[in-house]
Formats: sequence, structure tokens, C-alpha cells
Amino acid sequence: MKCLPTTVELEVVVSRIRNHTINLQPDYQRGEVWTVAKKKKLIDTIIRGWMIPPIHLISDENAIVEEVLDGQQRLVAIRDFFEGKFSIDGSIHPLSEDVSQLDGKYFEDLPAEVKFRIERYSITFIKLSDYLPEEPAELFNRLNQPATLTAAEKRNAYIGKTRKQIKDLVNDFEKKGASKELIGFSNSRLAYDEVISKFAFMLEANTLKKKITAGDIAKRYQEDIVFTDDTILNVSLTIDRFVSSMKILSKNELHAKLSKATIISWWIFAYKNEVLPDIEIADVISGFEAARDFLKNKQRSIDSRIYETKIEQLQDEYPFFEAMVNIYNQRASMGSTDALSIIYRDIIIHLYAEMVEILNIGLLSRATMEYSRTKNINAVLEIINDELDWGRIIK
Repeated sequence: MKCLPTTVELEVVVSRIRNHTINLQPDYQRGEVWTVAKKKKLIDTIIRGWMIPPIHLISDENAIVEEVLDGQQRLVAIRDFFEGKFSIDGSIHPLSEDVSQLDGKYFEDLPAEVKFRIERYSITFIKLSDYLPEEPAELFNRLNQPATLTAAEKRNAYIGKTRKQIKDLVNDFEKKGASKELIGFSNSRLAYDEVISKFAFMLEANTLKKKITAGDIAKRYQEDIVFTDDTILNVSLTIDRFVSSMKILSKNELHAKLSKATIISWWIFAYKNEVLPDIEIADVISGFEAARDFLKNKQRSIDSRIYETKIEQLQDEYPFFEAMVNIYNQRASMGSTDALSIIYRDIIIHLYAEMVEILNIGLLSRATMEYSRTKNINAVLEIINDELDWGRIIK
């Protein structure tokens, strides 16, 4: 990998950002996360004439646009200051009389000589070219060692087809309507990249038994081992059905607040039961999530009061109902890569779907029989998993 340093004045940098020839948010970046206070400190550094760390760009001699590998937050702060989104803080220590006189002033309000000095301030760009797929990612990780990066943020620095496959799915997920309001969490810190890559990994392995680690996925990104076309298609179709189901809930003013662990369980359910209409998927999600909240005495997502009578009926009809849902709640906090938790959650969702007569696969009669014998729902789940080899195949 070649690393070519060059210096560029801020006036030119901001112009290039505005012209989109510097891409501030390539796929591997983590979004704009600096606080205004942190941005003001950077501008204070520039006004004082102090040096700031170099910006690393991924350059391609055949491309007009260069992507920011490292330094995104610094460039965002500079752009925002030039666009008047925040003012100068003259109280930052060590106190400087020159800077204090500028306190509260926006870029456009500055004296001409100060504005000229800022525009002519030079920063170092290091342009990376002739690189192997894993080299920019390794440099990104080394540059960001002091920062706390999520596994998704780290592996998304790997330049390659695998990352693009997942990023395309994430973009599609968001375009279809995925948001914190719709599903319960946003794509902050690349959360959607994380769950989609794990789900794709599961579908391709065709098993729920394998514990999927961050290292497994990172290795795939690093070695640029692409997912099959069938896997990508199935993930896309499943996500499409899931979003459609969640929109049905939203239209009825119901909102399920899912986690990274539970959303994967609902994707698995939708994938395995592709013949179910979206409205029936929505019914299972709303009813089950309401039962979870009801038994935790919470009203945080779907209003469980409108399901209260149905939940009480299920408790009366199935003596293991409450214990079953409580196990789901316990297993939902153990992380989406715990294989046994994923299997047990999947069994429980399918049992609930039979209880409310959306499915008829004979699983509920088996569970009822085993519970009458063992009086232990944990034992029932273990028996179903072992004897039916539940995690052997997803579909």
C-alpha cells in the first residue's frame, strides 16, 4: 500500500466536501458522533495554529471521489464551522486573549484577517493507493486503537465485495423504512450492519447451532468471502416481509421495541414461515411482544392492555405460558450470537404462533404432552431441541 502525504488549505478542503469529491461517510464510517463541545475544541486548535492529526483518504487514480478512512469527525467539524452551525468558544483552556476576543462569533462574523488565517490553515492528507483489501482496514484499526469501536465499525473498514453486499442490504433496509421509531433501535454504531451480517451468516450456514462470533464475520470480511446470491436474496426478501409487517403495526399505532437479539429471532421466524401473510406475521409479533411486556409489568412498547384478556386466556389454557415467555425474556438478554438462546427463542415463538392459531405444525401438542410429564418448561425446550434437532436447519 502506498501512502502519499500532501497538504491542503481548509478553504479547498471545505470546497471539496461541498462538491462531494471528498466522501465523509463511506460505508465503513460510524456516522457523525462528535459533540459540539468537541468540535469547538478542534476549531480552537486551528485558530491557535496548532497541528491536528492527518486525514487518511482512500484514493483511486481512476476515481474523482476520495473516501475518508480516518479523520471523518475532524472534517465534519470543519465543515460545520464554515457553514455557521456553531460558534467559537473563547473560554477553552489554556485561555488565550486572541481567542477570547472571538468568543461567540460564527465564521461569517470573524474579522477578515482571522477568516483569512483559518481559510489558509493547512492540514495533511495521506492518500492511500495500490492497497490490498485488508490493508486500509488494518490501518484504520491501528489508528483507532484508543477509541472504543464496535465490532461492526471495525470490520466495515475492510474494503471488498463482502462489505458491499451487507452495506447494500443495510441501505435497502433503511430505504424500506427501518428506523428507531419502527423497530426500536437505529443504525447508530452500525447496528443494522451487525444484525444483517449475522443473519446472512446463519442463512448461509443453514443452522442455528453455530455460535457466530465477531471474529467469524470479521474473517469473512477480511478474506472477502462473498455470500451466495441465494443468501443475499433470502435476506432481502425476509427483511422486506419483516418491514412490511412492522408497518402494519405502526399503521395500527402499535410499536414493538425490538433489540439486536430479538430482531434476528423475528427474521428467522419470517424466513421459516414464508407462506404466512405479512399481516399474520404482524399479529404474532404484536401479540407476543405484548405478552413479554405484560409479564414484565412494562408498557414500553406494544400496549399490552389491549391484549390483556388474550394473555390471561393463554395463561389459563397453557400452564407453562408465563414460564415460557419469561425464558424468552431471559434468553433475549444473552446476545444474538448465543446459539442455544436463538434456538430456544425460535421454539418459543413457534409455540406462541400455534397457541394463537396462526400455525398448526404439531409443536404445541408435543410441548403440552412433555410438560404434563416433566412440569418443567426448560426441560420441554431441551427435549424439543434434542429430539427434533431444531437447530439443524433453519428452513
